[in-house]
Amino acid sequence: MCSRMCKEVIELGKKIMRSILIAFLITGIAVILIGCTIAIPSFDASKLNVDYKETKIYDVNGKEIMHYQATPGDPVKLNEIPKQLQNALVAVEDSRFYEHNGIDFKAIARAVYRDIITRSAAEGGSTLTQQLAKNVYLEQDKTLERKVKEIAYAAQIERNFSKEDILEMYFNKIFFGHGAYGIKAAAQVYFGKGDNMEELTLGQMALLAGLPNAPSAYDPYINKDLSIQRRNIVLRAMEHEGYITKEQLEAAEKEDYSFDTEYKLNNAVDNKYPYYMDYILQEAEEKLDIDPELILRGGVKVYTNLDPSVQGPLQTAYDNPANFPNDAPDGTPVQAASVVVDPKTGGIAAIVGGRDQGKHFFRGFNRASSGKVRPGSAFKPVVVYGPAIDTGEYTSTSKLNNKQGTSFNGYQPRNWNDKYSDTVSLKEALTWSLNVPAVSLLHDIGIDVGYEYATEKFGVPLNDEDRNKLGIALGDVEISPLDLARAYTAFANNGVRTEPHAITKVVASDGRVLYQDELQQTQAIKKETAQVMTKLMKNVVEAGTGTGARLSDRDVAGKTGSTEYGPNSNRDIWFAGYTTDYVMVTWMGFDQTDDQHFLTGSSGIPANLFSTVMSQVPIKSSPTFDLNVKEQPKKDDEKKDDDLKNSIINDLHATLNGDSVRLDWSPVKVEGIKYFIYRAEKQANGTAANSVSLKDVTTPGYTDKNLEKGKTYLYAVVVFRTEDGQELAKSNIAEVKVPGGVQEPTPPTAPTDGTQPGAGGQDGNQNGGQGEGQGTGGSGGTGTEGSGGMDGQGGTQDPQQPQNPTQPDQPTDGGLIPPVLQGTGTGDGGTTTQPSP
Repeated sequence: MCSRMCKEVIELGKKIMRSILIAFLITGIAVILIGCTIAIPSFDASKLNVDYKETKIYDVNGKEIMHYQATPGDPVKLNEIPKQLQNALVAVEDSRFYEHNGIDFKAIARAVYRDIITRSAAEGGSTLTQQLAKNVYLEQDKTLERKVKEIAYAAQIERNFSKEDILEMYFNKIFFGHGAYGIKAAAQVYFGKGDNMEELTLGQMALLAGLPNAPSAYDPYINKDLSIQRRNIVLRAMEHEGYITKEQLEAAEKEDYSFDTEYKLNNAVDNKYPYYMDYILQEAEEKLDIDPELILRGGVKVYTNLDPSVQGPLQTAYDNPANFPNDAPDGTPVQAASVVVDPKTGGIAAIVGGRDQGKHFFRGFNRASSGKVRPGSAFKPVVVYGPAIDTGEYTSTSKLNNKQGTSFNGYQPRNWNDKYSDTVSLKEALTWSLNVPAVSLLHDIGIDVGYEYATEKFGVPLNDEDRNKLGIALGDVEISPLDLARAYTAFANNGVRTEPHAITKVVASDGRVLYQDELQQTQAIKKETAQVMTKLMKNVVEAGTGTGARLSDRDVAGKTGSTEYGPNSNRDIWFAGYTTDYVMVTWMGFDQTDDQHFLTGSSGIPANLFSTVMSQVPIKSSPTFDLNVKEQPKKDDEKKDDDLKNSIINDLHATLNGDSVRLDWSPVKVEGIKYFIYRAEKQANGTAANSVSLKDVTTPGYTDKNLEKGKTYLYAVVVFRTEDGQELAKSNIAEVKVPGGVQEPTPPTAPTDGTQPGAGGQDGNQNGGQGEGQGTGGSGGTGTEGSGGMDGQGGTQDPQQPQNPTQPDQPTDGGLIPPVLQGTGTGDGGTTTQPSP
């Protein structure tokens, strides 16, 4: 703990010093530049008349696939823009606009202070004039050099234009999202009032003024709630600056909007891949520090990792409604987002951010890269199982807690299928996406360990409040499909995480190379850990919750995930899977989940989409995983294996002594065990009935005095380890007949309903099937959960640890009865169906 705190203090100190130095440097340079602006002859006012040049986009093969030329909206005069709309923009973007000379030193100081307090670059200090300068003077220089030029241009603009001219230019040149350049286009796109802006309400004006800060994120067509939150921030800023009264604020905050009609703008674009193009702009701005406007109208050439052989099948799949859950009752379609990444190079081969490709507005909301939702169980390999195995403390055979009602300081997880047992192997816990073992395991290894692996090693951006939240084991975090794909590259690439990226090179109109990509990789986990995890997640696809993702011509590994909304309904469903060539992550759900908009389908649907898409993608390398890894069992595991071998009883025998039966057997060579004794009555048809638990003893030997004449009894002994309640082995069956009396034949027991578990059973499937379910009781029928019998023993029932071992005479609904005393099974055949969590 101390080392982590020290580390945080050091990092905070570095950030503080860096922020202060940058602030002083920029301020000092700014002062010099402002004082020397008269001597700077390079200002060219004609540059404010933006020149829109055509940009070309190339795919991974170097072939031109798209071109774009932005189209400006119709300009308007400042007096055509409502005064309160002007006030709204100034209040939220630059409250001291009418006081400063292009650079607001108070705002810079405030931004530095807030960045220090929040430990991030949370606040900017740019004025409206600086934003205008940045928007019209498109140059790709180093960040500090460009910032200095931006300040110089802003000072020159202030010298050559009035505040009214600057504000008018800003309104006409800034991007407002949804394809709208300029305020007139924005008023038309969102409210149909481009020619009648005087009809805009105060709330509508505030919403428009809030868009330039993050046009895609605040797009009300995509995220109405977030846009309204932003609107309210603008309104409060207006009230704070005295532009509106508190009564006006409260009235405007109550305004509601309907965004049912979309207005298309005539952007000259050959955009076959709209979401990929959107992500190019996002990556350029957020990762490469290239202004998106440079790409949109700077006449550059952008080379990318887009692979038409992957992007094509993905987009085709998105055009087919059969690949997605049913629409909501009001006709609202379920949304979705997918991203496909080459784990070796990090190249984003394909990306689709929604099911509205045909009407997607340019620079709209991209759910694949910007949508933050909860990944559910798809996050377990990243935050729980991968870290646990990588520490060397756990293997795929390690036994994990799976007890019903397990609670951690009030946090009580439950399994999605409401099936429990005392313990379950790590492999089965992952295969069947059980929640109790995942939470228990994260609790054991430490939440901080899982958090550090997820963030630092797997590269998933989590919030600080997630650091001590046990719910992260079940994916109670908010991430994007791209975030999860980044993490899964480590599993698919022998433990090496590769940073996903779309852009490989940007070339300016004059031929200068503005950006050239470099491979960014991090050793997230050991190679052996990645191989073990791949083997485990391959089992998920072959025999667990992800069977819909299987491919006939190549190996697939992956994990399903879902977040619950209510009984038999989900908020989100996921599948994160990979082959030797690609990682593909898919999310499905509604943009706004409520009682009318929720999912009834399971995570098997995105798993099916994986199969649909990847079956059409050419194989680039070997179709099979390299899984030549042998786990080294822990010493504790070796001891447990020895216990299993040394606890077998083969010599149980029963001797009739008058009115009692004496049971004897040889002691097992295992310490810390108990012998549990069971008895059943053998029927005329050979089946067993009236099974009971007789006694638990610590040494061999027991006398049964509670007999009835004329009956035949079957006896068995099961060895349990007292340390963890684990069943080790069961004995042979001893049979004895008590003479005298008349025993009436008992009719055969009717087979149990296969859709229900056997008596007191868990994960019962009387006809066998796959998995390691602890089936109980009954014969016949086909279950819907788990498998029949532990270790694939079909319909025969395995014993479980007594729920109250100190009272063995109280049977637990059949859960203690060995298979040989509970009826006959049908082997390990049969077919199971398993809903995907």
